[in-house]
Amino acid sequence: MSRLAYPRLQQLIASAKNDLPLGVVYPLSAPSLETVRELLTYQLCTPILLGPKQALNKLAGEVGLDLQNICLIDTPDDPVVAAKIAVEMVHQGKLAALMKGSQHTEDLMGPVVERGGLRTERRTSHLFLFELANYPKLLGISDCVVNIAPNASQKQQILLSSLEALDRIGINNAKVAIIAATEVVNSAMPATLDAKTIVDAHRIEPIFSGAVIEGPLGFDNALSTLSAQTKGIESIVAGEPDLLLVPDLQVGNILYKALIYMAGAECAGVILGTQVPIILTSRADSIFSRVASTALAMRLAIQ
Repeated sequence: MSRLAYPRLQQLIASAKNDLPLGVVYPLSAPSLETVRELLTYQLCTPILLGPKQALNKLAGEVGLDLQNICLIDTPDDPVVAAKIAVEMVHQGKLAALMKGSQHTEDLMGPVVERGGLRTERRTSHLFLFELANYPKLLGISDCVVNIAPNASQKQQILLSSLEALDRIGINNAKVAIIAATEVVNSAMPATLDAKTIVDAHRIEPIFSGAVIEGPLGFDNALSTLSAQTKGIESIVAGEPDLLLVPDLQVGNILYKALIYMAGAECAGVILGTQVPIILTSRADSIFSRVASTALAMRLAIQ
């Protein structure tokens, strides 16, 4: 794993050292256990593995991970059962955050969001922090993972969770661009109507104190001061947003993958709106991204 590139994410990792317990749920894959090894190297947390002991010991031997000093919770060979045990351990105060292992997302998130799980009154959402070579700071994007087609009210909850998280890691008075295909409010484009609704509501009663929220803005206008000026857009946010709010999951998911695969970005991501932060890894995530995501989650877990 590269320790030289992505200095802002490296700084996030360096700031997150602690010994809080992280539940790594059903980590029956080489990347999962390799991630655990890196977490120990960085001293980011105290990883607690939940899964079938025999299978975990076998896989650990294959990847060269010594489990002797790692707490292992022996569970049935069933990812859903392992997730339910993890949820119960959160209720008991034994885990400060969770990380998805090798199971399908629904196998972890089902027990998390069901009645008696880890939901709160806040809508469950997801925040990414991206580091790009040609952008001068970390760029947050919500929600690329969880909410398929949120309405304006749900987007306000997503924004509140994201802004709280950014504030917790030192990104204060965040600038937010609500992006759409155009900066013009168009009744045929719900994303532009949602943006106007949110911006108007924020003017009356701030969603988060100190935040500057503008929209709708095209992606070009949001990221480029020159583009905004060329189109005659007067904007405080243009060219330097801390957070982009996307219209829906399809836009967010495509944008996220485009930044990774075409722009060389790396990212940290975490589930918000649950009783503890949750790291929802993807099979395609790099080990570095998994470590950075853990750093973000642990920063948010610190009381």
